Amino acid sequence: MPFRMLSLWFAALMAAPVAAAAQSAPQPPSSLWNQDTLTGNWGGLRTTLQNDGISLGLQEQSEVWDNLEGGQRQGVTYDGLTTASLRIDLDKLAGWNGATFFVDFFQIHGHGPSGTMVGNLQFVSNIEATDSNKLYDLWLEQSLGRLNVRIGQEGASDEFMIADDATLFINSSFGYAALPNTDLPDGGPNYPLATPFVRVRYKATDAITLLTGVYNGDPAPAGPGDPQLRDHNGTAFRLNDHVLLFWEAWYSRNKGDNTPGLPGTYKLGVWYDSARFPDVLYDNTGRSLASPASDGMALAHDGDYAVYGIADQTVWRRPGDSGESLAAFLQVMGAPDDRNICNLFIEAGVNWKAPFGRGNDAAGIALSYEGIGGAARRYSEELAAFTGSGKTYATNETVIEATYNYQVAPWLALQPDAQYVVNPGAFIPTSFAPRPLNNALVVGIRATVTF
Repeated sequence: MPFRMLSLWFAALMAAPVAAAAQSAPQPPSSLWNQDTLTGNWGGLRTTLQNDGISLGLQEQSEVWDNLEGGQRQGVTYDGLTTASLRIDLDKLAGWNGATFFVDFFQIHGHGPSGTMVGNLQFVSNIEATDSNKLYDLWLEQSLGRLNVRIGQEGASDEFMIADDATLFINSSFGYAALPNTDLPDGGPNYPLATPFVRVRYKATDAITLLTGVYNGDPAPAGPGDPQLRDHNGTAFRLNDHVLLFWEAWYSRNKGDNTPGLPGTYKLGVWYDSARFPDVLYDNTGRSLASPASDGMALAHDGDYAVYGIADQTVWRRPGDSGESLAAFLQVMGAPDDRNICNLFIEAGVNWKAPFGRGNDAAGIALSYEGIGGAARRYSEELAAFTGSGKTYATNETVIEATYNYQVAPWLALQPDAQYVVNPGAFIPTSFAPRPLNNALVVGIRATVTF
């Protein structure tokens, strides 16, 4: 598989000048570099199905990564994700006004760099996962004017905690915040494990949108080992756990096509999990969990929560129709440190859209900061004092990422990427990395092919 994808990348790079020329001059619909998908219109069948409300999708994302320095070890690895999807407009197909059905499946293959080489908390790639075939999204959506309801199964980051301009980046924390991924049971409802949910969205005005969602809080059945293997096929459909609630309010401005100002979206949100969470420092008797006198039974807290704010703002736009612009994003999320290892998450970055006159390309640089709470660091300090060995946790793990998405053709994108990871794993010992790891430099490339 890696050799096949490398061949594809090489062929695409060699054909890039041809593709660029194709973009600068009108092309017939039959041109390979001009069609939306690699396999084309299937002799008109694809258009016929879409006219009937049926859209089929198939996409392959394949990556090669090289850990040049730091982390646990150096080396090269490959990982990939194949996504098959079906979307049905039930109004067109069956006359059910405002209803949509959607389902997608994942085929996850290869081995990502974080779990095999780097040892970081914020995975280098947002498609890194355990090899498996998984059902992910499965939902029915009903639109009722300004009110929209969705029910079924999905990941929380499909609709919540999203900085739109952060989605250009490959590191997992730019898609699903590192704080809930570290603190919630089994990472919470997030790729590649979705959970049953209900989401309600209400567009109060043209500028203000309100969202709330209720998810099953733990995506994997109870038990030891990898949670992705405990729900190996994504069909656990767990309904009997604690709940994870989200509330968000959005304010959008200058979103119309003819508005003179620069567009922006601002979000304020909170999530709450109803499970009982163990204290990271104290046991039931008030002793430190690091003390030899501790009974080892952590003090339990009722529930967990975080508050966050998100801003996406275009800060510059070239006059005319080139589409070239600069957009900045920021997300800040905070949680109590007595029951959370991570109590602060910050992501920020700048995107350059349509650089060099290439309307579908984008370049960006961003930073993701996962802060380790004071109580967790104190536990590590006391543990080191009691045992006479070990190293205290770092205050944070920070990732700096630079990326460029090169749209070779509508159906093919190549994305070279570089990430520098400061304090991989935040010096928290694991079976993979029992000792503190040096800062890591990882480079790679992703190829995305839409069939």
